[in-house]
Amino acid sequence: MAQAAGSAVLKIHCDGEGTPLYLIGGGPAFTTWSLEPVQKALSGGYRVCRWDMRGVGDNRDLAISTDSPLIDQWIEDMSDVLPPEPVMLWGHSWGALQSLLFAHRHPDRVHALILSNPVDPGLNSIRDIELKRYRHPEIDALLSLDDIGTEAERRHAFRSKIASYFLDGGLGWQYSESFSEQDTNNRLNIRIWDEYRRDPMTRQQAVSTSSKITGIIQCSQDVLMPESGIAYAHIVSTDKQYFLDHCGHFPWVERPELYFGTLRTLIDRAAP
Repeated sequence: MAQAAGSAVLKIHCDGEGTPLYLIGGGPAFTTWSLEPVQKALSGGYRVCRWDMRGVGDNRDLAISTDSPLIDQWIEDMSDVLPPEPVMLWGHSWGALQSLLFAHRHPDRVHALILSNPVDPGLNSIRDIELKRYRHPEIDALLSLDDIGTEAERRHAFRSKIASYFLDGGLGWQYSESFSEQDTNNRLNIRIWDEYRRDPMTRQQAVSTSSKITGIIQCSQDVLMPESGIAYAHIVSTDKQYFLDHCGHFPWVERPELYFGTLRTLIDRAAP
């Protein structure tokens, strides 16, 4: 499915029938095909759509202006993609923060927000993130001295980074098998973070969106914790925060039954 966004056409993936629900992925600048399990789990009662942001994955070839912040271009694309009536947004990690930004700028376009393992508006949760990520010895042992300086080493480093966001290193390493470096755009990732740091969302702005937040799902062992949980405690009431145990940054992989049960409850509650 393709949809006009400004002067370009974004490729969008939708599945299911019913009330629309839009998935906003993380990274930033990471492809959304990895959200297919979330899309499939919810498509039984909703029309669930996702898309890669401009410059990434399916939409990597769309023009990116140098005259305006990339964040603004992504938000504008969201405005073009989403229908005029208020919708439900699910955002993961950076995608949760982007969803908050959209809701702040376009409050009349958002009916409900469900945030999953969100980065906090002040970015306290990603300070020293390299030190907070999990180190899994069994993964490090998979690289030999002969691999140093080769494509195998670069591939290993890429997969290890993905796995480092998992509490279960073996599962994280297995999960990373399907990804390639083509699934991310590091240059745009850096650009987005730099742009956001120059003009961050304030706590007051985040609080202004709190009435739209149906719930926030976080994993107690996520590398964004405890800072993310603390930050959002100042944004929403405690009854909107749902903490899952024994999972890291990708709970639909590590705790699928518990995660999808919680998520489906929140989305059913939020549906108009």
